[in-house]
Amino acid sequence: LKRGLCLEASPCGCHPSPASPAPLFELPGEGAAMGGEEAGGDVPDGAIPLTQASIQQLNMVKQQLEQEMKSLMQNQEALREAEGRFKASQETLGSLIPENEGKPMLMPVTSSLYIDAKMKCTSKVTVDVGTGYYIEMSVDRAKNFCSRRTQMLADNAAKVEKMLKEKRKNYEMVTQTMQQKYAAMQAQMEAQKAGS
Repeated sequence: LKRGLCLEASPCGCHPSPASPAPLFELPGEGAAMGGEEAGGDVPDGAIPLTQASIQQLNMVKQQLEQEMKSLMQNQEALREAEGRFKASQETLGSLIPENEGKPMLMPVTSSLYIDAKMKCTSKVTVDVGTGYYIEMSVDRAKNFCSRRTQMLADNAAKVEKMLKEKRKNYEMVTQTMQQKYAAMQAQMEAQKAGS
């Protein structure tokens, strides 16, 4: 999580070690200006402990995390939709058997518009392989293509889900730290009122 936040405890050198007193983060656009002598050499320049950040700094990180989570959720949704389309295509390819040749069918023109047609050929299909390229394939090869694409999209969606969980965890940590700081400020103000 070098981009924006550095909250994960791991021995990789880019994150604080498990013995660190508090998670660290980098403010977007601040660079080395936020670094301190306490940060040490095993963390990114510009990283400061989460507990030492001001409420404004924490709010900036929180907003950045919100944007990143929104973007990841949109990516995940797009991947799931594409996966669904490939699964539907794979199921449709299952109906391309010699017995169905010449039979009447409803052919999709769009996702909601169908026209009457007849199945002319059940051995070959034209497949959109991306960026405007179409390839004629056998039905088995097309099924294999759809299967590989479905698996690739599922794997990518799982990776995005993992990243999203990490961002949510970081978001919760930042929110909790902000709440603690607000509570401490409120307690300090009440103590000052009681003392005067």
